[in-house]
Amino acid sequence: MAVAVFVNPGSRANRRDPGCADRFARILGDNGTVVAPQSLERLAEEASRIATLAPLAIGIHGGDGTLHRTLSALVAAFAPRALPPLAILPGGTMNVVASSLGIRAKPEAVLTELAVHAQQGTAPTLLARRCLRVGDDYGFIFGNGLLANFLEEYYARGSYGASRAVWIVFRILLSLVTTRRYARRVFRRFRGRVHVDGNPLERTHLTGIGAATVTEIGFRFKLHHRADDDPARMGALAIHGGPLSLLLDVLKVRLGRGLSPRRAESFVASRLWIEPEDAESTYTLDGDLYIARGPFAVELGPALQIVRPKDGC
Repeated sequence: MAVAVFVNPGSRANRRDPGCADRFARILGDNGTVVAPQSLERLAEEASRIATLAPLAIGIHGGDGTLHRTLSALVAAFAPRALPPLAILPGGTMNVVASSLGIRAKPEAVLTELAVHAQQGTAPTLLARRCLRVGDDYGFIFGNGLLANFLEEYYARGSYGASRAVWIVFRILLSLVTTRRYARRVFRRFRGRVHVDGNPLERTHLTGIGAATVTEIGFRFKLHHRADDDPARMGALAIHGGPLSLLLDVLKVRLGRGLSPRRAESFVASRLWIEPEDAESTYTLDGDLYIARGPFAVELGPALQIVRPKDGC
């Protein structure tokens, strides 16, 4: 089998277009197979089955959450072997990783290209990228404090998209000139110790900690401007600026210049060790929210080979 494609039937794109899995299967024909697991348990089972078939490439269709959950299942299934090349097929509410890597081709175009490569016995163009590991989960973008708090508000109403994000920012601004209650909730700080490659940070009260192997965090904002400095390491931030001061850097972040050193410390690192003061702390990995109970590490996951489509990049 040349190509295996994982489709998330619960993603927004697939709920709107329930026939996409069949369409992908028709594009691949005899050159691949398409699976649409209905649960995380089925995802693990399908990942284990696909690992025995040793495909030449694996496609993942959905948003960032689908990408990181499928990646986690695949790493577990293939271990200790390296993964085949991955084709990221954007099809979710948030496609931040694909956007950061310049992958904007439609899934059908990527699969058509892979089918041609399979027929001709040629290899697609690839780019190398490390992922992150947090416990048994693998992804590309980690954050706590503000970065997780914002997503809690973003998901609270069940309606996603740019308009929801803009509404939250407006509420924060309104709060800053009135009661400040909402702004304090979104900007509640992380309290605890952070070690960067074994070196402790001086500050123990932070607006948030971020780490990523891609530059963007959503809506084309390139918060992790150092993520491309070293493809074998991660870009990391210890943010300490408050809401008003951070507003001064919005344009710089949008343009990929990063936060001012007066508001955040930036690093290129291999491992973060985080010791929260609280018994439980919230963090995000690729847009999904998790609860950490006790200290934990954010470290580099395996090196990945990612398909770079000829068109739409």
